[in-house]
Amino acid sequence: MTHLKSFQKLTAIANEHGIICQPAQNECLIATLPGYDDFILAFTWSGAIEGQSSEHELIAISIQDIAKQVTVAAWQIPTYLFSSVLRQAQMLVKAHLEFIS
Repeated sequence: MTHLKSFQKLTAIANEHGIICQPAQNECLIATLPGYDDFILAFTWSGAIEGQSSEHELIAISIQDIAKQVTVAAWQIPTYLFSSVLRQAQMLVKAHLEFIS
């Protein structure tokens, strides 16, 4: 898959799940985390699980605290689990905020 097609595919996956992304440096997409304006989600392709179909391509996800300039969490998931990303991210940010307060 060409670079542009893979980037378009990642954008389409995010948009399908209500995440409106913008391109950023380092071949990734960024989006503000709904409900937490001081946090951004970043997405990029991480690779594929060898010998598996394209549904098993891995997406790397990270949550950044903009104000503190730190990574709150980072993980990888296959594309078929992407529908859980927003809920996971919001739960992780909530736990992070509880921990630092």
